[in-house]
Amino acid sequence: MGKLHYREAPSEKEKKSFAKFLAEDEELVLATGLGKAYLRSQFIIAIALPGIIFILAGLGFAYLLKLELVWGLVLGLLGDCSLATLKTLHLYHANRYILTTRRVLVKKGVFTVQLHSALYDKITHIEVDQPFFDKILMHYGTIVIDTAGMNKVEIILKYIDYPIEFKNLLERLINREREQYGYRGGPIVTVEGEVVD
Repeated sequence: MGKLHYREAPSEKEKKSFAKFLAEDEELVLATGLGKAYLRSQFIIAIALPGIIFILAGLGFAYLLKLELVWGLVLGLLGDCSLATLKTLHLYHANRYILTTRRVLVKKGVFTVQLHSALYDKITHIEVDQPFFDKILMHYGTIVIDTAGMNKVEIILKYIDYPIEFKNLLERLINREREQYGYRGGPIVTVEGEVVD
């Protein structure tokens, strides 16, 4: 069996950061978000797309101030890298997926926060969507969580690293919750070919 990627306990910083979203009777199990490969690709796109504009602006600025063009190029590259870094950090902090001892939470946004959550006893079905390219090279995918209720809400976790491992962890938490409180729900559907502990 290969390396498991969701074995580490949440850090004290994560516990403190997400404590305001938790109820009194639950604990943080995992805090994750968009996959590392997805964030890297977004960083590269953010550098490439406005990069030419920043470089040209830096060269134009150096030309107008009669500086060496190398300084304009450096200025343009610094501006481009700074903007790409800020955009990637915002993406990371604005899309967080949280597993607790009682529920799954999706936090969207930084300045204005939107929360979606589902108690484990309301989850009826978990799907993993991982196209070939994403599975082999990027190691990320999408998890769709169906819940019971009148409006049959779906919670979608996009671009999550190692989605089958994440789903297995989520299923273990759901089963632990159901065993602890004596729920008699049906089995959760698994992906063909997966290994469940």
